Amino acid sequence: MDIHAKQSLSQKQTLSHAQVQSLNVLAMTGDELERFLQRELEDNPLLEPPEYTDSSFSEPFSLSGHGAPSEAPEHGDIPLPDRPSLRDHLLSQLNERSMSSAEWGCMQFLIDSLSAQGFLDVSTQEVSQLLHLHPEQVSRCMARLRSLEPPGIGAHDIGDCLFLQLERLGLGNTAFDTLLHSYLEDLAAGRFSKITQEAGISKLVQRRCLEAVRHLDPHPAAAFTGGQTQYIVPDLVCSYTDGEWNIHINDRWMGSVGISTLYDRLLRSDDRPEVKAYYAERLAQAKFVLTCIEKRRATLTEIASRVVVWQSDYLLYGKPLKTLTFHQLAAAMGVHESTVSRGVRDKYIQTPRKTLPLRDLFTVSLDAEQGISQAQAMQALRKLIEEEDKHTPLSDQTLMERLKAAGIPLARRTIAKYRESLGIPSAAQRKR
Repeated sequence: MDIHAKQSLSQKQTLSHAQVQSLNVLAMTGDELERFLQRELEDNPLLEPPEYTDSSFSEPFSLSGHGAPSEAPEHGDIPLPDRPSLRDHLLSQLNERSMSSAEWGCMQFLIDSLSAQGFLDVSTQEVSQLLHLHPEQVSRCMARLRSLEPPGIGAHDIGDCLFLQLERLGLGNTAFDTLLHSYLEDLAAGRFSKITQEAGISKLVQRRCLEAVRHLDPHPAAAFTGGQTQYIVPDLVCSYTDGEWNIHINDRWMGSVGISTLYDRLLRSDDRPEVKAYYAERLAQAKFVLTCIEKRRATLTEIASRVVVWQSDYLLYGKPLKTLTFHQLAAAMGVHESTVSRGVRDKYIQTPRKTLPLRDLFTVSLDAEQGISQAQAMQALRKLIEEEDKHTPLSDQTLMERLKAAGIPLARRTIAKYRESLGIPSAAQRKR
């Protein structure tokens, strides 16, 4: 979108766009933020890298005879990634001119919401509320994202990713849909009889599904992460000293990116209206970028500070996690739940005991009124299995029914996930 198109937007749309961009910066990991800053430094002469000083521009500077953009001062060589980022790759497949400004903004928002694996974990309703769009508009944008290359991008999870790829190949059907969305773990483990009993899908169809997905890619974004070993660099570092938690944002690599003092000189040296307008717009964008970064720092610091204090017993002594959901933290901070969700997205925190995903310090609220947490549900699951008849162990289906009767509704897939995370084998393997 060019400058004049941006200026034609209404105030409401501009504010909404600013809020969306601020959320996008909040959701960025350290690596993503670094790439974002590289692009901004290349595009905006008013943003000054930390290693540049006023003496860098000691020679007289003139804009006469040329348009402002083509003659803008350069910052020197800023290395680009060896390969295009996933974001750039996806945007290159879209035609901005064929979409409304609202649709284009929504597509950018969805792309920036993708996880490192290429999955989309935001709902239609959430995006609709944030961008003030009708749910049908959001659904169309999500469908467009899912139609891009690489196949499987924008899926909700691995099963959905595989099914999207099968649909591209003309192999999608109701049975495969059920198998990949509801029985993926059982299918991979070869629990064919169980699937047949519960879903009524023959073993032959199950084997055909396995053969069909064997050569598909369950991680569509993997090609954009490089082939080298990926090391975890924590976005946040917390320490515990003298009974108090201290939080640090791990962004020293960024340095002191700021506004170039060259701006005032440029205004004084050239009175052409178009030059003044260009640099005024660039200054506004530079200030906006810096504001987004500062808001990101403040929000991440507040999220981490509240979380580590609440989960102190877990972080210091290895005790069970206390109930804490995105909704609860958002209410305590006075922000929308999506702010917490995007702040936590793909972020790692270094604690005195270990480095772990910030998301792991939250629990899943299964019942808002009773305050049932993921940890409590897993404890109830363990208790049921410990008390079962070892000669006739309880299947995941039976465990699901008993937990539901006890007021803990869980999907069968969730039962299997929790059981495996507890190190408990399947019913068939537990049988004596």
